[in-house]
Amino acid sequence: MSGMDMSGHDMPSHDLPSHDLPSHDMPSHDMPGMDMSPPKSGWNIMTHAVLNFVADDQEGPRGSSKAFAEGMFMVMAGRALNDSTDLDLQLMLSPDAFMGKSGYPLLLQTGETADGVHHLTDAQHPHDLFMGMTAKVTHRFDADTRGFVLVGWPGEYGFGPTAFMHRASGENFPTAPISHHWLDSGHISMGVVTAGFARGPLQIEVTQFTGREPDQHRYDLETPDLNSTALRLTWAVNDRLNAQTSWARQVSPEQLAPEENVQRRSVSFDYNQPFKAGTLYSTLAYGYKEVEHSTDKPTEAYLFENTFKFNDKWMALGRYERVYNNELVHDSAYWVAKTEIGAIRTFNLGHDMTLGLGLVRQFNTVPDALKPIYGDHPNGTVAFLQFKLHPMSPGMTM
Repeated sequence: MSGMDMSGHDMPSHDLPSHDLPSHDMPSHDMPGMDMSPPKSGWNIMTHAVLNFVADDQEGPRGSSKAFAEGMFMVMAGRALNDSTDLDLQLMLSPDAFMGKSGYPLLLQTGETADGVHHLTDAQHPHDLFMGMTAKVTHRFDADTRGFVLVGWPGEYGFGPTAFMHRASGENFPTAPISHHWLDSGHISMGVVTAGFARGPLQIEVTQFTGREPDQHRYDLETPDLNSTALRLTWAVNDRLNAQTSWARQVSPEQLAPEENVQRRSVSFDYNQPFKAGTLYSTLAYGYKEVEHSTDKPTEAYLFENTFKFNDKWMALGRYERVYNNELVHDSAYWVAKTEIGAIRTFNLGHDMTLGLGLVRQFNTVPDALKPIYGDHPNGTVAFLQFKLHPMSPGMTM
């Protein structure tokens, strides 16, 4: 399984290796020092799928309601090329494209466009049908040292924590975090080439990637233009704590502002801790964006995200975000916040399948200047059914 990653890089900034993780919550990337090699001959095939059926009600003057389906399906295949070199292939698809170009309502969320003319505001854009198609070659120099090269179209460039739908603290939330475009929006980039080197608990990645974010056409593959650069350093402090810091220069990310280049920075910590009552998975992250040669103040985002698994039947969800956003209203920036509290009851369907019944209540905080357009209590409620197929342990060998 060396490099059998969900999001396209060798090691995430989350998902710490732990005997407490169930089979469907295995790390989405290699961790330094872990030997997760494919079989010595033939292909090892693995699959994983998540499908959420969501009823979303966003309150207040800028809210709306919608029922939709979202999720992902992944197939990963790996084989050993020789005793020290592995090849890994990954395909990830999403049904999000079928929900419509405007995505789903989510107060205080911004990013991308539905029609190529207007910014999406108070809505989460749908992800592309093709979320990831990557190939990676990993070479182990010794038991503690390895290097890798990854090519993706699309793929994830090496910036920030692993995308919310893959990290253990966030994968069960039915909606995206509003800090998404500060932290982990690069998980679908239309052209990625990454080189990485890991020794002991440290790993460094350098990526050349297509700076332009995906457009409103969600079924196609856009022409790669490797005009942007990212650098990420990850430290596996111990088997509970993982840290990363990263930097990126993104050329012309916004279709509606093609002349703007963006400098990005992030720091994050991911932690898991078993207790007698269950296991806690947490992510603490910070993201920063600055438009080059602009007089506007840089924007920032903070995230504190948690999932507590009591047992195979019950889990609790909690997420707090604070974002300085300049896209909610024209020519102004404001600090806003979102708090989410929820729970999921999971039923075992057998044959490596589960069905979860979940409810999340969202509490949004806006400054007085925005209350005339958002209302005093612009909150939201999200109910969902979550189907999972999760045989993430090694599957058939061909």
